[in-house]
Amino acid sequence: MPFNWAHLFRQAFRSVFGTRGTHRRLTVHRAGVLTVFWILFIPHQILTRICLLLDNILYPRWRQTPVNEPLFITGLFRSGTTFLHRLMAGDENTFSAFKTWEIYLAPSILQRKILKAWKRFDQRIGSPAIKWLQRYNSRSLGEIRFHQVGLWKEEEDEGLLLFLWDSLFTWFFFPDTTGIRDYQFADREMSRGRQNRKLNFYKSCIKRHLYCHPNASVYLSKNPAFTPKLACLKEAFPDARIVYIVMDPARVLVSQAAWFSFCWNYFSSPTKQYPFTDELFEMTRHWYSYPLELLDDWDSSDYLIVDYRKLIARPVATIAGLYTHFGLKMSRGYRVWLTENSRLTDEYAGARRLSLEEVGYDAETVRKNFAEVYERFDFSDPD
Repeated sequence: MPFNWAHLFRQAFRSVFGTRGTHRRLTVHRAGVLTVFWILFIPHQILTRICLLLDNILYPRWRQTPVNEPLFITGLFRSGTTFLHRLMAGDENTFSAFKTWEIYLAPSILQRKILKAWKRFDQRIGSPAIKWLQRYNSRSLGEIRFHQVGLWKEEEDEGLLLFLWDSLFTWFFFPDTTGIRDYQFADREMSRGRQNRKLNFYKSCIKRHLYCHPNASVYLSKNPAFTPKLACLKEAFPDARIVYIVMDPARVLVSQAAWFSFCWNYFSSPTKQYPFTDELFEMTRHWYSYPLELLDDWDSSDYLIVDYRKLIARPVATIAGLYTHFGLKMSRGYRVWLTENSRLTDEYAGARRLSLEEVGYDAETVRKNFAEVYERFDFSDPD
Protein backbone atom coordinates (compact mmCIF):
# COMPACT_ATOMS: atom_id res chain seq x y z
CA MET A 1 0.00 0.00 0.00
CA PRO A 2 1.96 3.03 -1.24
CA PHE A 3 1.88 6.49 0.31
CA ASN A 4 2.94 9.82 -1.20
CA TRP A 5 5.13 10.97 1.66
CA ALA A 6 6.83 13.65 -0.46
CA HIS A 7 3.48 15.29 -1.25
CA LEU A 8 2.37 15.19 2.40
CA PHE A 9 5.64 16.56 3.80
CA ARG A 10 5.72 19.32 1.19
CA GLN A 11 2.15 20.37 1.98
CA ALA A 12 2.71 20.12 5.74
CA PHE A 13 5.85 22.28 5.52
CA ARG A 14 4.23 24.90 3.30
CA SER A 15 1.16 25.05 5.55
CA VAL A 16 3.35 26.50 8.33
CA PHE A 17 6.22 28.33 6.61
CA GLY A 18 5.98 31.15 4.07
CA THR A 19 2.21 31.42 4.36
CA ARG A 20 1.88 35.21 4.73
CA GLY A 21 -0.08 36.78 1.90
CA THR A 22 -0.98 33.40 0.35
CA HIS A 23 -4.19 31.40 0.23
CA ARG A 24 -2.67 29.08 2.85
CA ARG A 25 -2.05 31.89 5.35
CA LEU A 26 -1.96 30.76 8.96
CA THR A 27 -5.01 32.41 10.52
CA VAL A 28 -6.75 31.30 13.72
CA HIS A 29 -9.31 29.44 11.61
CA ARG A 30 -6.60 27.73 9.58
CA ALA A 31 -4.63 26.76 12.70
CA GLY A 32 -7.75 25.17 14.16
CA VAL A 33 -8.43 23.22 10.96
CA LEU A 34 -4.84 21.96 10.82
CA THR A 35 -4.96 20.87 14.45
CA VAL A 36 -8.15 18.87 13.94
CA PHE A 37 -6.81 17.47 10.66
CA TRP A 38 -3.64 16.05 12.19
CA ILE A 39 -5.44 14.72 15.28
CA LEU A 40 -7.87 12.77 13.09
CA PHE A 41 -5.70 11.96 10.07
CA ILE A 42 -2.78 10.12 11.69
CA PRO A 43 -4.74 7.69 13.93
CA HIS A 44 -7.26 6.95 11.18
CA GLN A 45 -4.49 6.26 8.68
CA ILE A 46 -2.83 3.83 11.07
CA LEU A 47 -6.10 2.08 11.97
CA THR A 48 -7.21 1.74 8.37
CA ARG A 49 -3.88 0.29 7.25
CA ILE A 50 -3.99 -2.27 10.05
CA CYS A 51 -7.54 -3.25 9.11
CA LEU A 52 -6.69 -3.54 5.43
CA LEU A 53 -3.81 -5.82 6.36
CA LEU A 54 -6.04 -7.94 8.61
CA ASP A 55 -8.51 -8.33 5.73
CA ASN A 56 -5.90 -10.54 4.07
CA ILE A 57 -5.86 -12.83 7.10
CA LEU A 58 -9.51 -12.81 8.15
CA TYR A 59 -11.23 -12.54 4.75
CA PRO A 60 -8.65 -13.74 2.18
CA ARG A 61 -11.34 -14.62 -0.38
CA TRP A 62 -11.86 -10.93 -1.14
CA ARG A 63 -8.95 -11.20 -3.55
CA GLN A 64 -10.95 -13.58 -5.77
CA THR A 65 -13.86 -11.16 -6.09
CA PRO A 66 -14.23 -10.28 -9.80
CA VAL A 67 -14.63 -6.70 -11.03
CA ASN A 68 -16.48 -7.30 -14.29
CA GLU A 69 -17.31 -4.46 -16.68
CA PRO A 70 -17.34 -1.63 -14.12
CA LEU A 71 -19.03 1.59 -15.14
CA PHE A 72 -17.24 4.90 -14.50
CA ILE A 73 -19.06 8.24 -14.64
CA THR A 74 -16.58 11.01 -15.46
CA GLY A 75 -16.62 14.62 -16.58
CA LEU A 76 -15.88 18.04 -15.16
CA PHE A 77 -16.59 18.82 -11.54
CA ARG A 78 -20.09 20.30 -11.27
CA SER A 79 -21.26 18.86 -14.59
CA GLY A 80 -24.08 16.61 -13.36
CA THR A 81 -22.04 13.52 -12.47
CA THR A 82 -23.56 13.25 -8.99
CA PHE A 83 -27.10 13.54 -10.36
CA LEU A 84 -26.54 10.65 -12.78
CA HIS A 85 -24.57 8.58 -10.26
CA ARG A 86 -27.21 8.63 -7.55
CA LEU A 87 -30.02 7.90 -9.97
CA MET A 88 -28.19 4.89 -11.40
CA ALA A 89 -27.18 3.69 -7.93
CA GLY A 90 -30.89 3.32 -7.24
CA ASP A 91 -30.76 0.15 -9.35
CA GLU A 92 -29.41 -1.91 -6.46
CA ASN A 93 -29.97 -5.22 -8.26
CA THR A 94 -27.47 -4.19 -10.93
CA PHE A 95 -25.06 -1.69 -9.38
CA SER A 96 -23.13 -1.16 -6.19
CA ALA A 97 -21.47 2.15 -5.37
CA PHE A 98 -19.51 3.40 -2.37
CA LYS A 99 -21.40 5.48 0.14
CA THR A 100 -19.66 8.25 2.06
CA TRP A 101 -19.22 6.25 5.27
CA GLU A 102 -17.76 3.30 3.33
CA ILE A 103 -15.16 5.53 1.68
CA TYR A 104 -13.97 7.60 4.61
CA LEU A 105 -14.76 5.44 7.65
CA ALA A 106 -14.59 1.85 6.46
CA PRO A 107 -12.74 1.03 3.24
CA SER A 108 -11.71 -2.31 4.77
CA ILE A 109 -13.96 -5.33 5.28
CA LEU A 110 -13.00 -5.55 8.96
CA GLN A 111 -13.95 -1.91 9.60
CA ARG A 112 -17.37 -2.53 8.07
CA LYS A 113 -17.87 -5.66 10.19
CA ILE A 114 -16.92 -3.73 13.33
CA LEU A 115 -19.22 -0.82 12.52
CA LYS A 116 -22.15 -3.13 11.76
CA ALA A 117 -21.59 -4.99 15.05
CA TRP A 118 -21.42 -1.66 16.86
CA LYS A 119 -24.68 -0.61 15.16
CA ARG A 120 -26.44 -3.76 16.38
CA PHE A 121 -25.23 -3.11 19.93
CA ASP A 122 -26.28 0.54 19.73
CA GLN A 123 -29.79 -0.49 18.62
CA ARG A 124 -30.13 -2.68 21.71
CA ILE A 125 -29.57 0.29 24.01
CA GLY A 126 -31.90 2.70 22.23
CA SER A 127 -29.66 3.85 19.33
CA PRO A 128 -28.06 6.90 21.02
CA ALA A 129 -25.04 6.87 18.70
CA ILE A 130 -27.11 6.43 15.54
CA LYS A 131 -29.37 9.31 16.57
CA TRP A 132 -26.32 11.51 17.12
CA LEU A 133 -24.95 10.55 13.69
CA GLN A 134 -28.29 11.36 12.09
CA ARG A 135 -28.24 14.82 13.69
CA TYR A 136 -24.64 15.32 12.51
CA ASN A 137 -25.59 14.12 9.04
CA SER A 138 -28.50 16.57 8.73
CA ARG A 139 -26.86 19.56 10.44
CA SER A 140 -23.11 19.55 9.76
CA LEU A 141 -23.06 17.73 6.42
CA GLY A 142 -26.26 19.45 5.39
CA GLU A 143 -24.46 22.79 5.61
CA ILE A 144 -22.12 21.86 2.75
CA ARG A 145 -23.22 23.97 -0.20
CA PHE A 146 -23.57 23.10 -3.89
CA HIS A 147 -23.20 19.35 -3.34
CA GLN A 148 -25.52 17.21 -1.24
CA VAL A 149 -23.36 15.21 1.15
CA GLY A 150 -24.55 12.52 3.54
CA LEU A 151 -23.01 9.58 5.34
CA TRP A 152 -25.49 7.24 3.64
CA LYS A 153 -25.40 8.87 0.19
CA GLU A 154 -23.37 7.54 -2.74
CA GLU A 155 -20.20 9.55 -3.17
CA GLU A 156 -17.23 9.85 -5.53
CA ASP A 157 -14.59 7.27 -4.74
CA GLU A 158 -11.64 9.62 -5.28
CA GLY A 159 -11.72 9.86 -1.48
CA LEU A 160 -10.21 6.36 -1.29
CA LEU A 161 -6.95 7.74 -2.68
CA LEU A 162 -6.62 10.05 0.31
CA PHE A 163 -5.45 6.96 2.18
CA LEU A 164 -2.43 7.07 -0.16
CA TRP A 165 -2.30 10.88 0.09
CA ASP A 166 -2.13 10.81 -3.71
CA SER A 167 -5.30 12.58 -4.79
CA LEU A 168 -6.51 15.86 -6.23
CA PHE A 169 -8.63 16.13 -3.07
CA THR A 170 -5.51 17.01 -1.08
CA TRP A 171 -5.79 20.44 -2.75
CA PHE A 172 -8.92 21.15 -0.71
CA PHE A 173 -7.06 20.68 2.58
CA PHE A 174 -3.87 22.42 1.46
CA PRO A 175 -4.61 25.31 -0.96
CA ASP A 176 -1.25 25.31 -2.71
CA THR A 177 -0.64 24.46 -6.37
CA THR A 178 2.72 22.76 -5.78
CA GLY A 179 2.41 19.18 -7.04
CA ILE A 180 -1.22 19.59 -8.14
CA ARG A 181 -0.53 19.38 -11.89
CA ASP A 182 0.14 15.66 -11.38
CA TYR A 183 -3.57 15.21 -10.69
CA GLN A 184 -4.92 17.80 -13.13
CA PHE A 185 -3.00 16.29 -16.09
CA ALA A 186 -2.47 12.76 -14.76
CA ASP A 187 -1.97 10.76 -17.97
CA ARG A 188 0.58 13.34 -19.18
CA GLU A 189 2.29 14.44 -15.96
CA MET A 190 2.25 11.38 -13.66
CA SER A 191 4.46 8.33 -14.26
CA ARG A 192 2.70 5.13 -15.30
CA GLY A 193 4.33 3.27 -12.43
CA ARG A 194 2.84 5.64 -9.87
CA GLN A 195 -0.55 5.57 -11.56
CA ASN A 196 -0.51 1.77 -11.64
CA ARG A 197 0.28 1.57 -7.92
CA LYS A 198 -2.62 3.89 -7.15
CA LEU A 199 -5.03 2.01 -9.38
CA ASN A 200 -3.97 -1.35 -7.92
CA PHE A 201 -4.89 -0.05 -4.47
CA TYR A 202 -8.11 1.39 -5.86
CA LYS A 203 -9.01 -1.95 -7.46
CA SER A 204 -8.35 -3.73 -4.17
CA CYS A 205 -10.82 -1.37 -2.48
CA ILE A 206 -13.45 -2.15 -5.14
CA LYS A 207 -12.92 -5.88 -4.64
CA ARG A 208 -13.42 -5.50 -0.89
CA HIS A 209 -16.54 -3.45 -1.52
CA LEU A 210 -18.05 -6.02 -3.90
CA TYR A 211 -17.12 -8.77 -1.42
CA CYS A 212 -19.38 -6.97 1.06
CA HIS A 213 -22.11 -6.49 -1.59
CA PRO A 214 -22.26 -9.85 -3.37
CA ASN A 215 -25.73 -9.32 -4.86
CA ALA A 216 -24.68 -6.49 -7.21
CA SER A 217 -23.09 -7.50 -10.51
CA VAL A 218 -21.60 -4.17 -11.64
CA TYR A 219 -19.45 -1.68 -9.76
CA LEU A 220 -20.60 1.90 -10.34
CA SER A 221 -18.18 4.78 -9.86
CA LYS A 222 -18.59 8.55 -10.09
CA ASN A 223 -15.23 10.25 -10.18
CA PRO A 224 -14.54 13.50 -12.09
CA ALA A 225 -10.88 13.23 -11.04
CA PHE A 226 -10.58 10.18 -13.33
CA THR A 227 -11.22 12.41 -16.37
CA PRO A 228 -7.53 13.28 -16.96
CA LYS A 229 -6.40 9.66 -16.45
CA LEU A 230 -8.80 7.74 -18.66
CA ALA A 231 -5.98 5.99 -20.53
CA CYS A 232 -4.51 4.50 -17.36
CA LEU A 233 -7.98 3.71 -16.03
CA LYS A 234 -8.76 1.74 -19.19
CA GLU A 235 -5.49 -0.18 -18.87
CA ALA A 236 -6.33 -1.12 -15.27
CA PHE A 237 -9.93 -2.08 -16.17
CA PRO A 238 -9.85 -3.23 -19.84
CA ASP A 239 -13.56 -4.07 -19.90
CA ALA A 240 -14.64 -0.81 -18.22
CA ARG A 241 -17.49 1.29 -19.63
CA ILE A 242 -17.01 5.07 -19.47
CA VAL A 243 -19.70 7.73 -19.28
CA TYR A 244 -18.46 11.27 -19.94
CA ILE A 245 -20.88 14.11 -19.17
CA VAL A 246 -20.60 17.43 -20.99
CA MET A 247 -22.06 20.76 -19.91
CA ASP A 248 -21.77 24.33 -21.16
CA PRO A 249 -18.17 25.35 -20.25
CA ALA A 250 -19.32 28.73 -18.91
CA ARG A 251 -21.67 27.05 -16.46
CA VAL A 252 -18.99 24.58 -15.44
CA LEU A 253 -16.43 27.31 -14.82
CA VAL A 254 -18.81 29.34 -12.65
CA SER A 255 -20.16 26.40 -10.65
CA GLN A 256 -16.71 24.86 -10.29
CA ALA A 257 -15.18 28.11 -9.02
CA ALA A 258 -17.99 28.47 -6.49
CA TRP A 259 -17.64 24.88 -5.25
CA PHE A 260 -13.84 24.99 -4.95
CA SER A 261 -14.10 28.37 -3.25
CA PHE A 262 -16.47 26.94 -0.66
CA CYS A 263 -14.05 24.07 0.07
CA TRP A 264 -11.01 26.32 0.37
CA ASN A 265 -12.82 28.77 2.62
CA TYR A 266 -14.12 25.86 4.70
CA PHE A 267 -10.64 24.47 5.37
CA SER A 268 -8.51 27.60 5.16
CA SER A 269 -8.53 31.40 4.82
CA PRO A 270 -7.83 32.39 1.19
CA THR A 271 -6.91 35.97 0.41
CA LYS A 272 -9.77 36.29 -2.09
CA GLN A 273 -13.18 34.75 -2.51
CA TYR A 274 -12.42 32.74 -5.66
CA PRO A 275 -8.82 31.47 -5.55
CA PHE A 276 -6.82 29.74 -8.29
CA THR A 277 -9.16 30.71 -11.13
CA ASP A 278 -6.31 30.57 -13.68
CA GLU A 279 -5.36 27.06 -12.59
CA LEU A 280 -8.99 25.92 -12.68
CA PHE A 281 -9.41 27.43 -16.14
CA GLU A 282 -6.40 25.54 -17.50
CA MET A 283 -7.59 22.33 -15.83
CA THR A 284 -11.06 22.75 -17.31
CA ARG A 285 -9.71 23.21 -20.83
CA HIS A 286 -7.73 19.98 -20.53
CA TRP A 287 -10.64 18.06 -19.01
CA TYR A 288 -12.69 18.92 -22.10
CA SER A 289 -10.10 18.48 -24.84
CA TYR A 290 -8.22 15.41 -23.59
CA PRO A 291 -11.11 12.97 -23.00
CA LEU A 292 -12.92 14.03 -26.17
CA GLU A 293 -9.79 13.39 -28.25
CA LEU A 294 -9.11 10.11 -26.47
CA LEU A 295 -12.66 8.74 -26.64
CA ASP A 296 -12.93 9.49 -30.36
CA ASP A 297 -10.30 6.77 -30.89
CA TRP A 298 -12.04 4.17 -28.70
CA ASP A 299 -14.58 1.58 -29.73
CA SER A 300 -17.98 3.26 -29.44
CA SER A 301 -19.31 0.39 -27.29
CA ASP A 302 -16.81 1.27 -24.54
CA TYR A 303 -18.03 4.80 -23.85
CA LEU A 304 -20.97 7.15 -24.03
CA ILE A 305 -20.98 10.95 -24.05
CA VAL A 306 -24.02 12.33 -22.20
CA ASP A 307 -25.25 15.89 -22.67
CA TYR A 308 -26.23 17.38 -19.31
CA ARG A 309 -29.15 19.24 -20.88
CA LYS A 310 -30.73 15.99 -22.04
CA LEU A 311 -30.02 14.32 -18.71
CA ILE A 312 -31.84 17.05 -16.78
CA ALA A 313 -34.68 17.43 -19.28
CA ARG A 314 -35.30 13.69 -19.82
CA PRO A 315 -33.48 11.71 -17.10
CA VAL A 316 -35.47 8.49 -17.50
CA ALA A 317 -35.06 8.40 -21.28
CA THR A 318 -31.37 9.33 -21.04
CA ILE A 319 -30.60 6.60 -18.52
CA ALA A 320 -32.67 4.07 -20.49
CA GLY A 321 -30.54 4.95 -23.54
CA LEU A 322 -27.41 4.44 -21.49
CA TYR A 323 -28.62 0.99 -20.41
CA THR A 324 -29.32 0.07 -24.04
CA HIS A 325 -25.93 1.33 -25.21
CA PHE A 326 -24.05 -0.81 -22.68
CA GLY A 327 -26.29 -3.85 -22.98
CA LEU A 328 -27.79 -3.53 -19.49
CA LYS A 329 -31.33 -4.57 -18.58
CA MET A 330 -33.57 -2.12 -16.76
CA SER A 331 -36.10 -3.81 -14.53
CA ARG A 332 -39.68 -2.60 -14.29
CA GLY A 333 -39.23 -1.90 -10.58
CA TYR A 334 -36.18 0.27 -11.17
CA ARG A 335 -37.92 2.17 -13.99
CA VAL A 336 -40.75 3.02 -11.58
CA TRP A 337 -38.23 4.07 -8.91
CA LEU A 338 -36.31 6.14 -11.45
CA THR A 339 -39.44 7.94 -12.61
CA GLU A 340 -40.32 8.85 -9.04
CA ASN A 341 -36.80 9.92 -8.00
CA SER A 342 -35.62 11.71 -11.15
CA ARG A 343 -37.41 14.91 -10.15
CA LEU A 344 -34.60 15.88 -7.78
CA THR A 345 -33.79 19.47 -6.84
CA ASP A 346 -31.24 20.97 -9.19
CA GLU A 347 -28.13 21.43 -7.04
CA TYR A 348 -26.69 24.08 -9.35
CA ALA A 349 -29.25 26.80 -8.73
CA GLY A 350 -27.04 28.67 -6.25
CA ALA A 351 -24.04 28.79 -8.55
CA ARG A 352 -26.14 29.82 -11.58
CA ARG A 353 -26.84 33.18 -9.97
CA LEU A 354 -23.18 34.04 -10.39
CA SER A 355 -21.71 35.37 -13.62
CA LEU A 356 -18.40 34.59 -15.27
CA GLU A 357 -17.13 38.05 -14.35
CA GLU A 358 -18.07 37.63 -10.68
CA VAL A 359 -15.82 34.60 -10.27
CA GLY A 360 -12.97 36.11 -12.30
CA TYR A 361 -13.52 35.07 -15.92
CA ASP A 362 -14.23 36.88 -19.16
CA ALA A 363 -16.94 35.71 -21.56
CA GLU A 364 -14.88 36.42 -24.69
CA THR A 365 -11.91 34.45 -23.31
CA VAL A 366 -14.19 31.52 -22.53
CA ARG A 367 -15.71 31.70 -26.01
CA LYS A 368 -12.30 31.58 -27.71
CA ASN A 369 -10.79 28.84 -25.55
CA PHE A 370 -13.79 26.53 -25.74
CA ALA A 371 -14.86 27.29 -29.32
CA GLU A 372 -14.64 23.63 -30.39
CA VAL A 373 -16.78 22.48 -27.46
CA TYR A 374 -19.43 25.13 -28.19
CA GLU A 375 -19.51 24.13 -31.83
CA ARG A 376 -19.50 20.36 -31.30
CA PHE A 377 -22.31 20.34 -28.74
CA ASP A 378 -24.19 23.44 -29.89
CA PHE A 379 -24.03 25.19 -26.53
CA SER A 380 -25.15 28.80 -26.39
CA ASP A 381 -22.36 31.36 -26.36
CA PRO A 382 -21.36 32.45 -22.84
CA ASP A 383 -22.76 35.78 -21.72
